Amino acid sequence: MTSFLHTIPLFVTVWAAQMVAYHGIGLWFYWLDATGRLQRFKTRPVERRPYLDILPRVLANQVFLLLPAMGLFQWLGLAFVGREHISLLTAALSLVGMSLGHDVVQYAFHRGVMHRPTLMNRLGHAVHHSTSASCSISACYMSGADFVAEIICPYLLPLALVGAGADVWFHIFVVTTGAFGGLYEHSGYDFSLALEKTGGEGIGARLARKMAPALSSRAHAEHHARGNVSFSDGFGSSSLCDTILKTRWDLVRARRRRSGEPATAGE
Repeated sequence: MTSFLHTIPLFVTVWAAQMVAYHGIGLWFYWLDATGRLQRFKTRPVERRPYLDILPRVLANQVFLLLPAMGLFQWLGLAFVGREHISLLTAALSLVGMSLGHDVVQYAFHRGVMHRPTLMNRLGHAVHHSTSASCSISACYMSGADFVAEIICPYLLPLALVGAGADVWFHIFVVTTGAFGGLYEHSGYDFSLALEKTGGEGIGARLARKMAPALSSRAHAEHHARGNVSFSDGFGSSSLCDTILKTRWDLVRARRRRSGEPATAGE
């Protein structure tokens, strides 16, 4: 397996792994919708736009934008180069750095650029908001400019900064977990409900209830519903910027009350 992977550029291997994870998990969520399985965890109505209507734009972004961008970063020596094996400590520190970097870069582009009233339609972020975040693969249903700003840059810029080398398994772990996070946030399912309802006062039950927020998909659902909250907050995110700047969905109302700002629609 490893010898085979050496015969093709690393960025191609990583991109292919991401496609398998993204579309495999996406089809699983689609199957859940189609069969009615796990409906007790479905918190939003099934997306009105059919899966096959969403898929072509998603594939176009992934093939014609993401793949060349990953290739460019490897060609420039910014990512997917260096040591073929990194230590667990290096991997752990790199994951922390990428998580924080992703949060900052996405927040800056998402709130500072894409949600500016004069740019929302011009740069096509309205395309993504035309969905209700209830079809998993709609995570990448967006304009080209939006895809570059909110998917490619938050992934590749922090990756270049942490310098995680060319460890194929590290990169595959990053893209597969990232794919799951985006798909889950846009799936309309919230598996944290099972933990929230854990009964009892034992250590296990209390721990389950404490862990529930980390498994919640509500933050991005609130963003799609209200538009002015949780710009980088969500499943798997550090929630750093939204917490510091008080734009996290569960902090906005209290912030507005304290500052005397008028409430907006949805609040």
